[in-house]
Amino acid sequence: MFDPVSFSEQLPEGPLAVAVSGGVDSLCALLLCLQTKRPVLAVHARLFVPETPERLRQEEKTIEALAALCARIGANFHLLDLQKRFRDSVIVPFARAYLQGLTPNPCALCNRAIKFGAILEGALGLGAQALITGHYAHLDRAHPYAGSAPMLGRARDTAKDQSYFLGLVPRAILSRVAFPLEDLTKEEVRGLVAEKGLSVPAPGESQEICFVPPTQQGYRDFLAGFADRAWALSEGNIVEVDSGQVVGRHQGLWQYTEGQRRGLGVAWKEPLYVLAKDRAANVLTVGSRQHTQVTRARIEDINWMIAKDELPRRCTVRLRYRQAPMEAEVRLTGEGLDVFCKKATSLSAPGQVAAISDDMGRILAAGILKKLA
Repeated sequence: MFDPVSFSEQLPEGPLAVAVSGGVDSLCALLLCLQTKRPVLAVHARLFVPETPERLRQEEKTIEALAALCARIGANFHLLDLQKRFRDSVIVPFARAYLQGLTPNPCALCNRAIKFGAILEGALGLGAQALITGHYAHLDRAHPYAGSAPMLGRARDTAKDQSYFLGLVPRAILSRVAFPLEDLTKEEVRGLVAEKGLSVPAPGESQEICFVPPTQQGYRDFLAGFADRAWALSEGNIVEVDSGQVVGRHQGLWQYTEGQRRGLGVAWKEPLYVLAKDRAANVLTVGSRQHTQVTRARIEDINWMIAKDELPRRCTVRLRYRQAPMEAEVRLTGEGLDVFCKKATSLSAPGQVAAISDDMGRILAAGILKKLA
């Protein structure tokens, strides 16, 4: 369970800032930090303008309720306006990558640029010495690797573990960060908040992509507003990989994701899956399930958590979020990494995050998937 004394001793002396979204996880993190008896700031970031008046009113109500709750429990509430930073650092790169045929991970981009970038900067500017969040992740301060900064690892609640999404956050920043929920389960978190008799301002689970309106077409409707190039909206051929036969027409490559089976509009003797998107030829390649199995991956834009010469030859790898760590051989090649999985795994997508870990679950490096085979 949470020990406020040892938790406080791990962090620089001075006030603590807690990033609060209004959900149960960040509220629990705030309550736990108050147990340290140190000054605590509650920091809420406004990231984007809701697309409807109704959602804008709901956001304003959430902020008001959150500010009132913080006053009640003894935490100074601060609101940060990060709308422009969020758009420039997360929304626009997400849209551009998708329209280029990639499948980016906006949560990982947000963690690096916003939560442990802009929000951390804002918290330090308010006088805080460390940023606390409600992430389910572990910080290992007794690791065997060089450097005094902690290593990022898996949380106790593996079903909620978010270390994969934090893999792009520079390790040096982790010296000013803490995750008080690292040893708690979701049920325990809800129980701790319920014990205080508090009403959570934003009780629902956060949606997968927070800035995408909940319309029937989801992110496709959202991305259509960024599709300012003719090729992004242009139709093209769907080609079956074994026969080379044109089996249909796609409605723009950006609307499809590697591994996708539904919504192709193709009649074939067996189910077909999206295998690849050729932007230059404007061709969508599809094939049977057997073609969705991959054993190799190329990772670039690496965020190194250790020195390159500390990287073991055999590690575990995750090529997407909903995937158990797999045994793999990892080789340094230029500025990137080539991964050779011990067993075949289902297809991920270029643009997704890949995380390399040791046998204890500590993330050694993370980067962006460029190619799979």
